[in-house]
Amino acid sequence: MKSKAGLIIRWVLLGAMCVGVFIFSAMPADDSSEQSGFIVDTLIKLFFNEFDKKSLPEQSALISLLTVLVRKGAHFSEYALMGVLAFGAFIKIEKYVPRYFAALIFCVVYAATDEFHQLFVPGRAGMIRDVVVDSCGAATGVLLACFISLMIAASALLRQKNVHR
Repeated sequence: MKSKAGLIIRWVLLGAMCVGVFIFSAMPADDSSEQSGFIVDTLIKLFFNEFDKKSLPEQSALISLLTVLVRKGAHFSEYALMGVLAFGAFIKIEKYVPRYFAALIFCVVYAATDEFHQLFVPGRAGMIRDVVVDSCGAATGVLLACFISLMIAASALLRQKNVHR
């Protein structure tokens, strides 16, 4: 899908992902906490049958741990997806290493600007550690996309080699 339409679709998908991240980041802190709180409550109901029997400090510690995992997991996974989409969008860069770094730099810069944006959202704060988590997610996504792309290219070469025998 190296056609012009395919390239446009790749950039539209990446743009849509960026808009989605921006929208989530524009949510006031209370709304964001409510969302992650709902997910934490659901996880507790699904996986911790005896939660009510635990002491209050144990309950509080579990809720705190799950909240951090849910919130940072969301950062990591949304930027992993952005990394995959960025790798696809930079398809015009045919060599894998420069393409990897172009996609990664795009994601890291977007993560930094997104955290800066949160400085202006009520109750939110831009955090360097979130840029780090986002960047790790992006690096994972770009690496995964690169690996899959290499496997597809290798498979095509093998098929081509077998056809010419």
